[in-house]
Amino acid sequence: MMLDELKGKLPPELSSWAVTYGPAFLSMTAEELQAWLSKIISGDIYTAYTDVLKKLPNSDLLTEWGKINSEWQAANVENKAQNDLGKAALMGLMKILLTIALAAAGVSL
Repeated sequence: MMLDELKGKLPPELSSWAVTYGPAFLSMTAEELQAWLSKIISGDIYTAYTDVLKKLPNSDLLTEWGKINSEWQAANVENKAQNDLGKAALMGLMKILLTIALAAAGVSL
């Protein structure tokens, strides 16, 4: 299949996307497409996107994606640490509130 044929099978609003990413999919074998879809289904989207970028002639996209993905991963680590701290603080507060509630209900501690 050629790129124009692929574009013809897609809605017009996806035409520019097909121009950018279509060559990667057109260069994949049936087995590679199946493996790619399996990655999407299993939630391994970062690897799936990297696989598409590796198939494109413009290696700058892969380099840029690597930078963006690294920034996202760093932000995710920081966000998790903040969330963990918030959860720990909330659990501490809930223990205090539970103790007060039990005392108010007449439960001796």
